[in-house]
Amino acid sequence: MAHDGLPNFRLAPGLGRGGAASAPMLCSGPMAGGIRKGIRPDGGHMIRLVLSDLDSTLIWSENHVITRHALEAIHALQEADVCFAPATGRIFADLGWMFDGDEKACSTAVTSNGQLIYLDGRLVHSVSLDTSALQRVADSVSDAPDAFLVVEYGKEKYAVDAPRATILAHPELFWHVDLFSKGVPEQPCFKANVRVLADMDRGEEVRAMLAAACPELSFVFPMPGLPHIDITPAGWDKAQAGDWLMGLLGLSPEEVCCFGDADNDVALLGHYPNSVAVANATQQASRAARWHVGPACRDSVADALTEIARAARTGDMPSFMRG
Repeated sequence: MAHDGLPNFRLAPGLGRGGAASAPMLCSGPMAGGIRKGIRPDGGHMIRLVLSDLDSTLIWSENHVITRHALEAIHALQEADVCFAPATGRIFADLGWMFDGDEKACSTAVTSNGQLIYLDGRLVHSVSLDTSALQRVADSVSDAPDAFLVVEYGKEKYAVDAPRATILAHPELFWHVDLFSKGVPEQPCFKANVRVLADMDRGEEVRAMLAAACPELSFVFPMPGLPHIDITPAGWDKAQAGDWLMGLLGLSPEEVCCFGDADNDVALLGHYPNSVAVANATQQASRAARWHVGPACRDSVADALTEIARAARTGDMPSFMRG
């Protein structure tokens, strides 16, 4: 996708272009002089990269489409030479409709909970899930009548070793899952989850069981109150992906601001010094964040992005970071 609004960042030298073994190396700031390099007149760091969760953080409407105010805030960031990147559990293909067709606003992104990183619409780094570990997940829930593994390959979603009738009878939980597989397919997977047909208490039981059975994987709830368990490689999440993108752009942690609300944002919020939770965040996410703004449903993140853009132009601190 074209991204004419991408800030004029210089990529750090020597970086790999994709593949799980590639790793970033930090370099000096990409801009020369003053505010464009990320330094405020008082010697503090400017925000140069914004990482934001989407559902119930930046995007809150029932149709999961961004508001005009939020799009305008992202454009303001880009015009102020601040890079914006969604940091989401969703796949890259979802971003087009969620951003109302505005490719400029979402072509640099951290997707699939950090497993796929895009810059200017190009995949620049990927970390896949281990197929044998995913099969162990499927085996672990095989005797549970209410928990099922779903693996995704692009827009194709497969229910693994699951009864067709049960899956098709619950479209509210298995949305767009219409393919079935006996065993986990032997191909690289970058998105998988376990969906539980019960309440959150049961979801917590299933997560604890899976964590004990599959220590090489991590299990997080991406949506508060919904027993939908996303799976990521242990030791790799939105925080590590954020660092990878940060290094690619030649920035430092102090130049990053991140927003989140849920279990899969906790590592990200606890990682960066300028982390922000919305008022509707889970207790764990709220505790992990340094700063706090209003609820997602009031476009509070869009307001915060507008303030970051203003501060980038004037060289001071965003108002919500002065408490």
